[in-house]
Amino acid sequence: MPCLTRKMGDPVTEFGARARLLTVSLFVAALFCAAKPVQAQNAVQPLIVSPTDGQYVQGTVTVKGTTQIPGFASGELDFGYASDPTQTWFVIQTTSLPVTNDALASWDTTVISDGDYVLRLRVTLLDGSYQDATAAVRVRNYTPLPTPTSAVTPTAPPVLDIPTAILILASPTMPTPTPTLPPFYTPTVLPPNPAGTTTTAVYSNFWRGALLAGVLAVVLGALVRLRR
Repeated sequence: MPCLTRKMGDPVTEFGARARLLTVSLFVAALFCAAKPVQAQNAVQPLIVSPTDGQYVQGTVTVKGTTQIPGFASGELDFGYASDPTQTWFVIQTTSLPVTNDALASWDTTVISDGDYVLRLRVTLLDGSYQDATAAVRVRNYTPLPTPTSAVTPTAPPVLDIPTAILILASPTMPTPTPTLPPFYTPTVLPPNPAGTTTTAVYSNFWRGALLAGVLAVVLGALVRLRR
């Protein structure tokens, strides 16, 4: 009677099949884990489009934003004091219709005092959770707005080439001082001095003296001869 024998599987073939199954399982798990952060990153969030953060507002302001997100149940727009530590919120508008980059409410800022406030847009989801978006605004109805100061742009000095710079240094633009001459005084003509002697009088007296001396010499010579 022939013996019935059980055919055993090839160990190498079974190990390869299990290895392929494990590889496929790890690949699927990696794809699932990688897809979850991308989905969370691309999730739509509520947003206040205007007024923007830090903007000055006056009168009646149209608040625009987006509440169209997955699982939307209702939306609410509130405001609160920026310096309030209790975070008390005052309702501006509630809605049950989602919008995308559209008007959320009209906010009359004339009924509140000037100051810094925070707008809060809260979207409640179907599962009971909520998501918020905020924007800080400055209400200025009864106080003047600050005057923006224009920044002074410094003017760069002109760039001069070396020959031009040397020419400027060699030829300064300082004016050359003109020497001032002292005033010229006109001499006063004095009257003639009675005791003064002119050239003609000097020559006349000289010749007279010479003639007198000659006459005396002749007289003395005659006297000397007569005595001899």
